[in-house]
Parts: sequence; structure tokens; C-alpha cells
Amino acid sequence: MKNEPNRQELEALVRCVMDGRYPEAVALSTALTTRFPLHGFGWKVLGVALRQMGRSKEALEPLKQAAALMPTDADAHMNLAATLHGLGQLHQAEDGFRHALRIQPEFAEANYCLGNTLRDLGQLQEAAASYRRALQVRPDFVEAHSNLAVILQQSGQLEDAAASYRRVLQVTPACPDTNYNLGNVLRDLGRMAEAEASYRLALREQPDFPEAYSNLGFVLQALGRLDEAVAACRKATEIIPDGAYAHFNLARMLQDLGRFEEATHSYRRAIERKHDFADAYNNLGATLDKQGLRDEAVANYRKALEINPGFVDAHCNLASVLNEIGRLDAALVHFNKALDGSPTLLAARLGKNSTLSRLVPQWHVPMMNDQRRNNAYFAALESAITPESTVFEIGSGAGLLSMMSAKLRAKVVTTCETVPLIAETARRIVADNGYQQTIRVIAKQSTDVRVGDDLSRQADILVSEVFSSELLGEGVLPSIEDAKRRLLKPRGRVIPASGSIMIALLGDGELTRNVFVEDAFGFKLGRFNSIISEKQVIARNDLEVKMLSKEIEAFRFDFQHDSCFPGETKTLHIPLVAPGRCYGLIQWIRLQLDAATRFENHPAEPSPVSNWQHCTYIFAEPVDVKPGQIVLISASHNRIVPWFSLQGIRDSNP
Repeated sequence: MKNEPNRQELEALVRCVMDGRYPEAVALSTALTTRFPLHGFGWKVLGVALRQMGRSKEALEPLKQAAALMPTDADAHMNLAATLHGLGQLHQAEDGFRHALRIQPEFAEANYCLGNTLRDLGQLQEAAASYRRALQVRPDFVEAHSNLAVILQQSGQLEDAAASYRRVLQVTPACPDTNYNLGNVLRDLGRMAEAEASYRLALREQPDFPEAYSNLGFVLQALGRLDEAVAACRKATEIIPDGAYAHFNLARMLQDLGRFEEATHSYRRAIERKHDFADAYNNLGATLDKQGLRDEAVANYRKALEINPGFVDAHCNLASVLNEIGRLDAALVHFNKALDGSPTLLAARLGKNSTLSRLVPQWHVPMMNDQRRNNAYFAALESAITPESTVFEIGSGAGLLSMMSAKLRAKVVTTCETVPLIAETARRIVADNGYQQTIRVIAKQSTDVRVGDDLSRQADILVSEVFSSELLGEGVLPSIEDAKRRLLKPRGRVIPASGSIMIALLGDGELTRNVFVEDAFGFKLGRFNSIISEKQVIARNDLEVKMLSKEIEAFRFDFQHDSCFPGETKTLHIPLVAPGRCYGLIQWIRLQLDAATRFENHPAEPSPVSNWQHCTYIFAEPVDVKPGQIVLISASHNRIVPWFSLQGIRDSNP
């Protein structure tokens, strides 16, 4: 009995496959493998025919049989590997292609298919090497050139990618996809005129190519041909009116051109066609923001994040709008989420910094590091606190004064902080220092604190440091009035007991030259002072200050004894004690913490670190003065800010 089929049977099988008569090939090869189960060719044809009919799972076993029976047949191993690849078994496919290439290293198709498998495994450089080996054998292998070009493009090797696409076009000039891909590479290389030519070739070969129209539009925009650019993008939407991406690309074009209302309309059309289009919602938010429609912008950014919770740009854009409208805590959350996804995103870094600078002003740090201030507050607290004392603090900051109070063995300390971020940080700091059993941090304004809810009873001691450089900022007077009326026991202690706004007349010196200009480099520049603010805060405290008068207490607020602090207007008579050129006033604050302890940021006592700064009030024109004269100053405050201006100068009475 023969142990292999005759030549006529084998030729009949081959003709069936070559002619595409796959069902007949399956029938003949099945019969053949039944008769000759150890003859690999029948198994090979059966597997190939089944695979060509789309029955890859059924093809797998015959092809494995063929590879086992024909160990030196590169084709058999190639067919098995190709089937494994089609079934998603990529690592096994890679092994199969490599086996075929060990048998036949110059096997162009196996090198090409190995390249495809390595590409799908994410091994792009190895895939490129396999495509190149295929091209060494078959220089006109169009598919290998094309796939190599795609990998080179993805890996940023744009010049090499362009060369590979051009080789494809040498073999198959009428290839719209290749012209389109070449156009994309040339655009990314900045060679816009060449990119335009490639897109137009693609469109000549395939006039209904919407992506080519869209990308042509962006190239024309870069070339400054704006009307043509918009027309190209519109053409894409005409070809596929239900295509979300065509409308999206047109909207991007209009947005880039500043035509925000039209862009809004096109983004909405994209969203109508693709309801989960996160990029469109995000960009729509940006166009609405540009039109001042911030509530709608916020809603669209939030919709983008519902669809894609990790959308970095949407988090950053939403945070930026929230920052602008003053929703700082929420803005910080979204800036942080943007940075979680992209730690180096500059817009998020800058936005977070802006938000934090508004939420947590920088003066907190020098205030905590001001040892003179700390010593003064500690001394006043030490003289007031007993083991039975309850302390209420307005303005937690880092919790420093509360922890001083706890260290001095106060029974209970309650502190309130308006900014939730600062309040939560203070809670953690209190816990870090082991005082969480004594100190309670409340994230509220003091005017919202309630006895019975937040305080078990009225406090024995009220302490506060929410004073601005002008003393009155941050609503200090209303806060103290309210706290004394509701939250402090009658005859309870107030620290500081009083605060004063101090002033003195300012002469020529280093500080003056930082706020007023007269001559420079031989030129008269005095007219520039007319457009500079009369009132200026001086960030430096190391400058020489020349005072032409003694210090004057312009306003004094007795926090311990008074319960109401109305606005005031008065005229101050300030005697000159030194001659010179008077440029205006310098202002600072004085805190009388208790009968024995005073703190002030006097200009004559420079401090290496201080949160309270000096303010200057500059006259419209400097005046020459001398002892024996009196400067009349109009002084007023509206419970929030003080103001000082020159009324006149007169000689003192004989």
C-alpha cells in the first residue's frame, strides 16, 4: 500500500487553492489526510484553505500537524504563525515566524509578518528592523515600506518616514492613503507647501477623503490662507455630515481663528453626533469661556470629565475658570488632578501657584517666623491663661497661637479659619504636635461660630492676629465686635488689648527713592509720579527711613474695653522736628497685647523677617519744611482701610 499521495492528487489540491476553490480544497485535503495522516502536505493545504475561508480556529490544528510533520518547511511554519497572529496569540506567532526564518532567513514575507507581530507587541524598533530585512530581499515590497513608514512616523523619525512613504509612491503612485500619510509627516516637519501638495494628490485620487480635507485646512491656516483653510474643513463636513470628527476639526479651526461663536456651533454639532466626545466638550468649554459664558464653560468641562475622569486638559481648564471666579478650593482640587496626570504641565503648575497664592497669602510664612511677634503673643497669653481657661482664636493660620495656648495648659482651645485648606492643614499640624485633644479647628468665619454648637460656652480669652499692615484689613473690627458680643464672656480678656495705626512724616532717604522719582541720569522725570499710586506698600524693611516728625498715633482701637469701632475722620497737627524735603507719610502698626507687652513694626527697627509691612502715602509734590512748622494731615478710616492726605502747612503759634 502506498504511504503517500500521487503527484496528480497533490497537483489537484494546489490548483484548488490557486483558483480559490477552498471548499473543494477542504474536501480533497480532508480525504487525503485520512488516507495519509503522516503526509504533511495534506494538512498544510487543509489549514490554508480553512484559513482562507475565515475558519482560523479550525485551521490551527491542521497547520500544527503540518509544521510538526514538515519541520524544515518554512512555508508551513509561516502559515501556522500567521494563523496564530490572526487569533491574537502574538508571542506564539513570533516564535513561529522566527522558526520559519531560521529555516529560510531570506524569507521576505516571514520577515514582514514578524514585523507586524512585533509592532502589535509594541516592540517598534525590532519591528522596523524586520521590515528592513524584508526590503533587503524584496526592495519593491510596498506593504513593508508602508508599515515601516508608519512606525518611523510614530517614533518621531519623520525624515526617514517621509522617505519610506515616497518609496511606496514610486511603486504605487495612485495611493491616496500614502499621499495623506506623507502629507501628515511633511506637516509635522513644518514643510507646509509640500504637505499641501501631498494632501491635494490624495484628494485628486480620492475626492471624498474627509480627513485629507481637514488636515489640508490646518496646513492652509499655517500658510496664512485662512478663507481656503475654513473652506477645506467645511468640505469635510459636507462629505460626512454625520461625522463628529469633521465638525470637531472645523470647530478647532474656527476656534484657532478666534471665531468663537461659529466654533461653538460646530462643537455642538460634533457632540450631537457623538455624545461621549470628551475632547469636544472640553474645547466647547474653552470657546464658551472666551465668550464670557463661564457657567456654561464649567458645565462642559465637567461633562468632559464625566466621560473621561483622567482628562488632564479638562481638569486644568476647569480649574482655571474656577480660579478666575473665586472658587479657589475647587480650583485647587482640579489643578492637583491635572498634575497627577501630567506632573510637568506648565499651565497647571502656574494655575496651582496662582490659586495657592490667593488661598494662602505668602505673609503667613514670615508671620510665623517673626520671633519678636511670637515672643510678644506668648508673653501675653502666659499672663492670661490658667488651667481652667478656655481660649477662642480668630484666624487659625498654622495653629501657632492655639498651640501656644495649649502649651500654657489652657483647658480648651477653639480656633476658626475661613479657608478650608488652611483649616485642614492646621488640624494636621496640631495633630503632628500632639495637641489634638485640647485644640479644635473649625473651618468657619468667626461670625458663623455658635455657642452651643462650636463652643460649649463663651470663652475666657479672645486672641487674634488677623491684622493687616494697615491694621484694619481682613474685617478685623467687625470680627472683634461680633466675638466680644457673642463668643467672649463679659470682662473676658482680649489679646491684643488694643491696636494703633502709627504715622510719621517722611523725608529723603533710601525708602523714599523706592516710591518717588525726581531726576535720573540728568533727566527730569518727576511727571511720572502723577501716574503712580499715592499709597504704596513697602515690601522691604531694610531701607533707611528718615522721619521729619515724631511718631503720631493716628487712630487707636481699644479692643479690651470698647465694643464698637465706628469710622472716623480727623485733622492731625504734626509738628516738624527736623528740616528737609517732606515726601509724605510712613505708616505702621502697634499692638498693645496686654499692660506689659507691646509689639510694633517700627520703621526705625528693621526686622529680618516680618509679615507686617510699612505703607507710604506720597504727597502730589514734595515740600520743603523746617522745625517750627506744623503739617496738617487729613486722616480717616472706614473700618476697613485708613487714608492720609496733606491739607497744608503752617507755622506753629508763637
